[in-house]
Amino acid sequence: MSETFFKWDQSRLTTHVDAMDNEHKKLIEIMNKLYERNENKATKTELASIVRELAGWTVTHFDHEEKFFDTLPYSQAAVHKKIHRDLIERLKGHQAEFEKTGTLTPAFFQFLKTWLTAHIMGIDTKYGEIAAKKSA
Repeated sequence: MSETFFKWDQSRLTTHVDAMDNEHKKLIEIMNKLYERNENKATKTELASIVRELAGWTVTHFDHEEKFFDTLPYSQAAVHKKIHRDLIERLKGHQAEFEKTGTLTPAFFQFLKTWLTAHIMGIDTKYGEIAAKKSA
């Protein structure tokens, strides 16, 4: 079996909002499944199914996240939502490229890893801090 593509790191990736952390873990689980199946030369049909699962779960997660942070005094909500829209468009671009070529490129996997790490650590932790203050 191949090396795990992405590992959850509680100390770096937690938002301290359990529901969102659990959804981030599910995104990682799907990314790891896609990476492993790609490394093991799965069929285009199987990979396409996992890519669709990832895209669908991403949209669902972003919707949940936005509904959550809309309940907070979160001044960056509009910017955060724009970032979500941009990430979905980039993901759709990679998905379209895969549909055309049948190949998941290293650039696609780098996008996934960078997206998740930078997004969680760079922006999601901000609503987590606000949520923690609200509940304190």
